Amino acid sequence: MNSNKTLAAGLAGTTFMTLFSEAVSRIEGSNYNEAEVLGELFNRITPLNKAEARVAGYTGHYIVGLGFAVVYSAYLNKFKTKPSILNGIVYGALSGIAGAAVWHAAFKAHPNPLGVKLGNYYQQLVLAHIIFGVSAALVLQTKKQII
Repeated sequence: MNSNKTLAAGLAGTTFMTLFSEAVSRIEGSNYNEAEVLGELFNRITPLNKAEARVAGYTGHYIVGLGFAVVYSAYLNKFKTKPSILNGIVYGALSGIAGAAVWHAAFKAHPNPLGVKLGNYYQQLVLAHIIFGVSAALVLQTKKQII
């Protein structure tokens, strides 16, 4: 596992996923940006002000994205599989379903959750994770050193 390439895959995947979620948010008129939602949830239960909570939301989102990239890269190495669009889609869909389960638990456990349309949020979340998986696969496919 090339740790620099895995780091780049996590950063790229998380960035493209977040851009997709932001675009869906603007089209739908609802906040589906995972980092922003996480920041708002932090803001509602911590002493962090809105700006600090937003930074915490983005930081947490990117840390989780790096974790997803490490798991994907470890899977590829363990099974001696090359990254591809297809396994990126499959990994993205599976991680999106897992992510939706975690978000569902977080929304249910939060004492002051957002008024997000959960069904729509989870649908776009799975699509966003597919974008993550494909982006990560494309970065991991590169022959050149990225970072």
